[in-house]
Amino acid sequence: MKKGIIALFIIFIILSATNICYCKEEQIGDEINLATGFAQCLEDINIEDEVKSYLGEDSTYINLKECLEIALLYNFYLKSANFDYIRSSWEYKNSLTNFLPDLSVSNYSVYYSGQVLVGAALLENFNELALSVYVRGAHQLTKGGEQIFEARMKKNLKFAQRHNLEYTRSEVLLYTTKYYYELLRAKLNIEIYQKNYKERCVQLLQTENLMQAGLGTKFDVIRSKTELAQAKQNLLDALQEFRLSQARLANIMGVEITSSLMPVELEAQEYMLIDKEKTIEDLYNTACLSREDVKKIRSQIQALKEEKRMIYTQFVPRPRIIAQEQWQGTAKVGMGPAIVLGVYADWNLGQNMGAGTITQAKTKQAQIDKTIIDLEQSLRDIKESILKDYYESKISQDRIAISKEQVQYATQSVKLAELRLDAGEGILIDVIQAQTFKTKTRVELVNSIIRYNIAQVQMLFDSGIISKNEILKNYNP
Repeated sequence: MKKGIIALFIIFIILSATNICYCKEEQIGDEINLATGFAQCLEDINIEDEVKSYLGEDSTYINLKECLEIALLYNFYLKSANFDYIRSSWEYKNSLTNFLPDLSVSNYSVYYSGQVLVGAALLENFNELALSVYVRGAHQLTKGGEQIFEARMKKNLKFAQRHNLEYTRSEVLLYTTKYYYELLRAKLNIEIYQKNYKERCVQLLQTENLMQAGLGTKFDVIRSKTELAQAKQNLLDALQEFRLSQARLANIMGVEITSSLMPVELEAQEYMLIDKEKTIEDLYNTACLSREDVKKIRSQIQALKEEKRMIYTQFVPRPRIIAQEQWQGTAKVGMGPAIVLGVYADWNLGQNMGAGTITQAKTKQAQIDKTIIDLEQSLRDIKESILKDYYESKISQDRIAISKEQVQYATQSVKLAELRLDAGEGILIDVIQAQTFKTKTRVELVNSIIRYNIAQVQMLFDSGIISKNEILKNYNP
């Protein structure tokens, strides 16, 4: 009996020594530390072709600067806003033409033949060609001031559309940057989950070989298969998110939706765009002065006030002048000039005895009051957004530091767990848990960096100072 136990103990030591001999030390970070045979299996696993089938062929590598430049040229929302501004500009110019007089030229000729009654005499064999030409000019004299207020209203509406155009441009910059970083996050997550999937494949192969050698259990194999299925699910989710991110970015850039866009970055880097010394109040005060949507609402309020004043001009008399020079005569005796000057004035005392005009003005005042409330609510929403992104940026920055430490610890944990397993001192579940935690920490690090970058760009947008140069001032792919 003792000899049998000693023999089993010697066999166990030999197997453990063999496993240790096969152990391969790799770098801390991206490499997994398995026995040489299993490391070779890791290299033999081919998942790249399946991944490429999801990502698409002939990917176009782009950086953030190129995306922003293309979006500013081809974004359809920006084009639409530009046409709105052009339309409002022509409407304003059209209102200015109301200050010009109306000019018209008319002429007629009538041929008379036969008997014609002239006074009390009847003329026989009368043949004559009557001619008349006149030039007429009329001026409305601003229609009691209505044209003045209408022009000022159109001018403010033009300003509102210009601010809307600039606001749309800032939105294009924001969402192009945001979607680019989301695409980069999806790309890096694919690489992480792809490596995790390979590790799970190797882990399954290892547990199956151990079970065949009598050193493992079926439970270990089933658990490895479960981990492999979860790894495949995570990879598929990352691939789907990548394709959706590609479509979102292509759409905001104004290029073909099915374009296979690929960020050039191999890793995520954090870019500080807002000075740390800036407070929430500083950013809010800047937003009140710089936000184009706020300026747009203020211009709309001014336009409504001018429209209200225009309504009250219905109570004002409306003088107008008319000047006409005409030439009348016949073909036989010639034509003689005549000049006509006229001054007219209308005074309707408002619509419907003034009640219609007053109710129109009250309706417009209610619209003005509502727009002022909308402006106040917009400012409150802006301040809330600044606060949210301000703390999101600060927390994400702290998370980045923590995630970097976690990745280091997780990498060391995986290495130690695999060394212990290869030496026969550890168990498989330790390796699985260590590798799973390492994958999570790497994903969390990428997510934290992307969240930080997006929060920084969002604060540029919230404070109204976003521009291509501001976004790219620290960008170094």
